[in-house]
Amino acid sequence: MSVSLHEHRLGSLRWIVLTGPDREAFGALGEHVRGELATLAEAWPALPRLRHHVSDPPCRDHLAAVRRATEEAFPAEWAELAAFAAGAGVPPGDLTLLNLRGDLGLVDGGIGCSDLGWRRERSVVAHNEDGALEDVGCCALLTMTGTGRPPVTAFWYPGFVPANAFALTGDGLVWTVDHLPVAAPGPGAGRHVVGRGLQRTARTVEDAVGYLRSRPSAGGFSYTIGDRAGRVVSVEAAAGRHAVAEAGPGRSPLLWHTNHGRYLSGAEPEAGGTSAARGQTLDALGIPSEDPDPSWFLDVLTSPPPGGVRSDPGPGGRGLTTLCTLVADLTAGEAVIVARGEPPVTIPLADLAEGNPRAQRRFERATF
Repeated sequence: MSVSLHEHRLGSLRWIVLTGPDREAFGALGEHVRGELATLAEAWPALPRLRHHVSDPPCRDHLAAVRRATEEAFPAEWAELAAFAAGAGVPPGDLTLLNLRGDLGLVDGGIGCSDLGWRRERSVVAHNEDGALEDVGCCALLTMTGTGRPPVTAFWYPGFVPANAFALTGDGLVWTVDHLPVAAPGPGAGRHVVGRGLQRTARTVEDAVGYLRSRPSAGGFSYTIGDRAGRVVSVEAAAGRHAVAEAGPGRSPLLWHTNHGRYLSGAEPEAGGTSAARGQTLDALGIPSEDPDPSWFLDVLTSPPPGGVRSDPGPGGRGLTTLCTLVADLTAGEAVIVARGEPPVTIPLADLAEGNPRAQRRFERATF
């Protein structure tokens, strides 16, 4: 089967749709972004620190162990990364370091995202994707289809496995991802590659929870996951351990997560980061007496502190920047996406998963 690649826009957000077998498609994606990735690669500030971190034992040995575990447990996903590196003309060792950066015990402040999950009569999963100022305008939605599996759309940082922000599938499964800092990684594969495997495997919340329990990662991610049946759960997966919390009947309807472990130890807030402060803001939210509509989630995520958790860069462009906000209304089957500094756009979840831009429209609060 041949590979096709098309670019659209969801509002102002770049949207790449890949159709074809996984490995060949990622090779074509690498070729498509080769020029821009060469420029980005010069500005990857993490690379020198990562190279230094793994230059000597025991960190060098740990890198080898994580890489070996990843290649053995996830050969198809690892082949995608290799094909992308070849297509983009980027040294595969550099992409390996970048994609395993959260699995090597190197933690510092300044990484963050925020999640909300809701289940009562309505089920919602919402997310702020926070990155560096230089990431503004560089990221894209990436749809992967024509694989023989349900299509998947994920928020993508060029050069990285598309698994560290949010994803949704043609089965109606949606999940959002928060970095967890793990100073003492456990045995297991790289967390980005584990997350990519989730896209290829899970079709319900139950599938996703079982998958994450059975496939340990060396580093840590938290996942807020919802499906079209209405279940909404939070899963922390860090250093080979897992914890699950669920919203809904008999429990609080509201879940929140930032960038530290709420249920697992060993993923404490990073010094100099904002995770604890954002968590305090979300923990202090009042529980609405009736099911909130997407506007309520948008207000929380796109408002600055102290009322909200939007991240803005400090002097000199330092610190976190909210790049994109997603509100996935599982009950209505609609998504609202807000790129930084742009008006919100709404689109059916099915069209977003399938890479179909035609049904998008400007989000008007009165429509929900």
